[in-house]
Amino acid sequence: MYQMMTGEARNKDYRWRCRGCKAMYTVRTGTPLEETRLPLRVWVFAIWKAASGKKGYSALQLSREMEITHKSALFVLRRIRHGLGEVNPPKLTGTVEVDEVYIGGRPRYRHPSNRGKTLDKMAVLGMVQRGGDVRFRAMNRVTAGNVNRVIQENADGSCRIITDELNVYRRIGRGFAGGHDYVKHGAREYVKPGTDIHSNTIEGVFSLIQRGLMGTFHSVTRKHLPNYLNEFQFRWNTRYVNDDERVQAAIKQMDGKRLTYRESVDAPPYEAAIW
Repeated sequence: MYQMMTGEARNKDYRWRCRGCKAMYTVRTGTPLEETRLPLRVWVFAIWKAASGKKGYSALQLSREMEITHKSALFVLRRIRHGLGEVNPPKLTGTVEVDEVYIGGRPRYRHPSNRGKTLDKMAVLGMVQRGGDVRFRAMNRVTAGNVNRVIQENADGSCRIITDELNVYRRIGRGFAGGHDYVKHGAREYVKPGTDIHSNTIEGVFSLIQRGLMGTFHSVTRKHLPNYLNEFQFRWNTRYVNDDERVQAAIKQMDGKRLTYRESVDAPPYEAAIW
């Protein structure tokens, strides 16, 4: 390959051409920064903020600080969150706590036939290895079959599973050598006396998501919720490193995960990718 230093190049950006396929490319090719017209400083700043902000970083804040449109800021952060998603991550081991949370707004219409309910809420199943990583999966329906499949996909067969007393977890211990323990939240039991049986770790992870949604993002649609979960999952899994190392890890993880604007806008409904 050789550098295009003459007028033969389409643009004056010093792109490179492959000797084999003759394709022209830059260091941005195949990354979320490909074909972007925004200055590189905007992307570097956004990646830093998304990786270091414990409860997230909003597009409105990025648009104000970088003096770009809200539409551009939203798409930049959307590309970053898409790039932070893991492909075939290693399975969780050891003691794994499992719980679910429902994300959405308060009921807007308190009709007697729909008291206390809202169509905006969506279930998220969380699995965290004590002292290790976390996995999230947005779910359209919380059923025993869906929950069991997701846990078996993300947890090793040698794991010990800890949940609450919800019925969908009743038979979950059959597929794991470590068995299944649970606490009875309905009876206000949060730690079994004299044991390490509790789900406080996953509850702490959920609190970060809820505070991020309440204080930073305010509103997240069902279609884009999985990408927001990518962001929170990445920050939790890199919690033991400093901000510099976390930003470097984010850039490496984003490599090869380009999301075009059309793919972002015309993405399939959430049901196509969620249990």
